[in-house]
Amino acid sequence: MTESALTARLRADARMNVVLPKLIEIRAAKARLDAEEARALAEAQAIAADWTEEADNSRVGSDAGFPYRSIAAEIGAALRVSDRTVQRQMGEAATLVNDYVGTLEALDAGVISAAHVRAIVTAGAIIETPEMRAEFEQDVLQIAAAESATRLTPLAKRRAEWYADTTFEQRHRRAVEDRAVWVTDVEDGMAELRALLPAVVAHGVHDRLSEMARSVIDAREGEAKTETETDDIRTTDQIRADILGDLLLTAAPTAHDGGPTDLGAIRATVQITVPVMSLIEKRITDPYETAFLVGHSPIDPQTACMLTEGAAGWDRILTHPISGQVLAVDRYRPSEQQRRHLTVRDQHCRFPGCRMPAKRCDVDHTLDHAHGGVTCEYNLALLCERHHMLKHHTAWTVRQLPGGILEWTSPTGRIYIDTPISTIEFAPDPEHEIPEPWAPDTITRVPEELDPDDIEYDNLEFDPLELIPF
Repeated sequence: MTESALTARLRADARMNVVLPKLIEIRAAKARLDAEEARALAEAQAIAADWTEEADNSRVGSDAGFPYRSIAAEIGAALRVSDRTVQRQMGEAATLVNDYVGTLEALDAGVISAAHVRAIVTAGAIIETPEMRAEFEQDVLQIAAAESATRLTPLAKRRAEWYADTTFEQRHRRAVEDRAVWVTDVEDGMAELRALLPAVVAHGVHDRLSEMARSVIDAREGEAKTETETDDIRTTDQIRADILGDLLLTAAPTAHDGGPTDLGAIRATVQITVPVMSLIEKRITDPYETAFLVGHSPIDPQTACMLTEGAAGWDRILTHPISGQVLAVDRYRPSEQQRRHLTVRDQHCRFPGCRMPAKRCDVDHTLDHAHGGVTCEYNLALLCERHHMLKHHTAWTVRQLPGGILEWTSPTGRIYIDTPISTIEFAPDPEHEIPEPWAPDTITRVPEELDPDDIEYDNLEFDPLELIPF
C-alpha cells in the first residue's frame, strides 16, 4: 500500500469513528420511538375494546367493530395514513405489548429493531400457550441480539416449532387448501401474476428461473467477448419474467432454449434438511425432527419423503449432541467433503448480515493460502463475491474461532461476531433431556483435524455416521 493510500484510509477511518457512533445512536433512538409508538397504538386498541364492552351489547357482527374503525379512522386522518393500516397496526401493537413484554423492552433499549420484532411476533403466532410463548421469546431474543433481522426470520420460525401447540404437518395440511393463482391489474397495461404455493414449489420455481436467466446472461456476455453484436440488454428480473411467460404459455422455454444456453437441461436446486427419524414409518412429531427448507421454513413430512426418495445422494451430518456444532459431513475425497461440510455448516455467506445462498458463494481461506493458511474446515468459510473481495481488498480482517465462529474486525477497529447458523439451528433446547446413547460424555475425544473414523465413543452400540445409508 502506498503512503498516499495509507493516509487516505487512515483519514477515512478517523471520519468513520465520528459518523458510526452517530448512526448507532440514531438507530437506537428510532427503536425507542418504535417502542413508544407501539405502546400508544396498543392503548388506542384498549380504548376501542373498552368502548365496545361498555356500548350496547346487542351489536353483533360487523357493527361490533365500529369503535375500532372509528378510532383507527381518527388516527389515520391525523397521521395521513389509511385507517385500515392503522387498525392492523393497532392489533399488532396490542399483541406486542401484551404478549411479548421482553421483546418490547429489548426494542425500547435499542438492542433490536422493529424488523426483529416483526420476525419474532410473526414466528410466535403459532404458539398459543402463554408459558410456551414466554419461553420462545426468551430463547429467540438471544439470537435476535446477535443476528440481523433477515437471518433471524428463518431461525425464529424453526425455534417456534419447538413450542407450538400444533405440529407443522397439521398446519400445512390446512394451509395447502388455500393454494391459488390470481392476477392484479396495475398501471400502464401491466398486471401482477401471483401464486400461493407450498414453499418448496415456490422457491424451486424461482430458483429455476434464476438459473435460466443467469445462463442467458452468461451466453450474452460470451457473445460480447467475441465481438458478436447482441441487442439483448435485459436485466435479470426482466429475463426471469420473460422465461416465466414462455414456460407457462408454451410449456417449454422456446424463446430462449437451444444454442449455448441449453436452458432445457437446467433444474432447480432446493436444499432440504431431513432428520433421519422423520423418514421412518412411524414418524417422529418432535419439532427437533422437523424437515426444513434451508433458510426459509419447515416442510411437511410427505414432501420431505418424496424429495429424499428421488435424491441422488444423502448428506450424513454428525453434530455435537450439546452445542449442535457440525462435526462432519459425508466421507468423500477432502475437497468435496469440505465443500459439503461448509454448505451445511455455513448455509450462506458468513459476512455479518449477508444471506447469499451457499451455492453462490466462494470457499475462502480465512488465513490466506498464500500466507500459509491450510485447507481444512477450521480455516475455511463461505463468502459471497462481494464480501470475498471486501476481505481481500480493504482493511476488513477476519479470524476463525473454534466452532466455525468468525470474528470480523472493521477498518475502525470494531469487532463483529458471526456464528454459523447451523450451530443455532441444530442446537437442542438446553433443558431437553438427551436420550442415550447421546449422553454428554458419549464422545470422549474429537481430534483437532477431524476424520469421522477417528472419533472415539464410549458404550455405543452403533456408528452414528451409519444412521443414514446411501
